[in-house]
Amino acid sequence: MKHKLQNILGLSFQLAKTNFKLRNEGSYLGIFWYLLEPIVSFAVLLVVGGILAQNTIPYYPIYLFIGLIMFNFFTATTNYSAQTIINNGSFLKSIKINSEVFVISGVMQFLFSHSFEFLLVIALGIFLKMNILWFIFYPIVLFFFALFIIGVSFMLSVFSVYVADLKNVWAVFTRLLWFVTPIFYVIPTNSLVHTVSMFNPMYHFINIARDIIIFHRIVEIRTFILALVSSILVFAIGLYIFEKNKSKLAERL
Repeated sequence: MKHKLQNILGLSFQLAKTNFKLRNEGSYLGIFWYLLEPIVSFAVLLVVGGILAQNTIPYYPIYLFIGLIMFNFFTATTNYSAQTIINNGSFLKSIKINSEVFVISGVMQFLFSHSFEFLLVIALGIFLKMNILWFIFYPIVLFFFALFIIGVSFMLSVFSVYVADLKNVWAVFTRLLWFVTPIFYVIPTNSLVHTVSMFNPMYHFINIARDIIIFHRIVEIRTFILALVSSILVFAIGLYIFEKNKSKLAERL
């Protein structure tokens, strides 16, 4: 079991690194294309959202950027995972390979991109003269967030084989999720929206990162438990669904 896990992770890393390099091979701007979308989105939302919130939220640019890159990491990875088994169907049919590799390598690929985006957050924090020592705790949050994303990705990669329109449905769902997740605004406490947000895992992961990095405070026990349970439970369910169906995927393609 240990040897199998090492093989899966090793092959996933190599595949993710190769895809990451090939994505913009021959481009003059190279890695900048990974950062262009979050930078442009950040600039637009900073102007629009900042008019309403920058006077009430400390370090609003950091508040916005953290929410933006975390949500982008989730949507980019899951949208990719919804098609990863279908796109690699020829490999599954022709060679013997652990199909988990295609899902995990997709997560790793976008994790590389997310790491570069977070470097921009650190640079912005230095520019705003923040205490950047608190940034070192972000990898802990990112670990459980990535675990949650892997679980969702496992589920989507299987369901997309059985449901032809899943990619489009998921794209609509994530767009709706964008508006109900506080990326550029604050949800008032003791409100109906706040109560509903308690069932949104994205809300908890993003809030934990902001609480630590911006407000330098210990995460509330309730929020921590909800995020921890969400990540472990979703990962376990996603892995279970994938393992139960992976032998049938090639036949369905």
